[in-house]
Amino acid sequence: MRGSSRGTPAPRDPPAHRDPTDIGANVRRRRLALGLTLDQLAAQSGVSPTMLSEVERSVKNPTVRLAWQIARALGCSLTDLLEDDGQLPPHVIRATERRSLVDPDSAVERHALSPEFLRRGLELVAYHLPPGSTAGEMAPNRAGVVEHAYVTSGRLTLVLGADVHTLARGDGITYGPQTTVEYRNDGRSACDFVLLSDSTRAL
Repeated sequence: MRGSSRGTPAPRDPPAHRDPTDIGANVRRRRLALGLTLDQLAAQSGVSPTMLSEVERSVKNPTVRLAWQIARALGCSLTDLLEDDGQLPPHVIRATERRSLVDPDSAVERHALSPEFLRRGLELVAYHLPPGSTAGEMAPNRAGVVEHAYVTSGRLTLVLGADVHTLARGDGITYGPQTTVEYRNDGRSACDFVLLSDSTRAL
């Protein structure tokens, strides 16, 4: 018969409490999300692979200086790294609640789709280009910024500096060169596309 003869429950171990300064799981989660090896993160952060491994396995907690170096190499703030629990509760954004910008001259529309991504260095927006319209030539991004455009309807003319790319519905393009950018609709029907801008590696 299990337990004591008097029926008193066996004592249980106290519940495990997560050390608020233990950022190992967050470091590993962000590193893997960026596709970095320990050696690559070590090279970019200046923290040795051995120390990074011990931090990720919660063997050691880094000093504030080392934690800041790791956060910078991961493209986030130290606060983000400490507060990141890997969980993002559902947050519904109704169409009427989106932050939108409509050009009064061209009627080009720009809609922010996921503001929560901004604190993680990502920006997800949707563009609507009426026939014959352009969003105008935009200045180059910061070094390290990578963007991906995906066309959901119509045809998009994407001008990157002197290079012109024509994309049809279902086409996508990823680009990172720091050059001027123009989104243009040369067709007779409206064009809609989604743009993801990743600044997690920006300088």
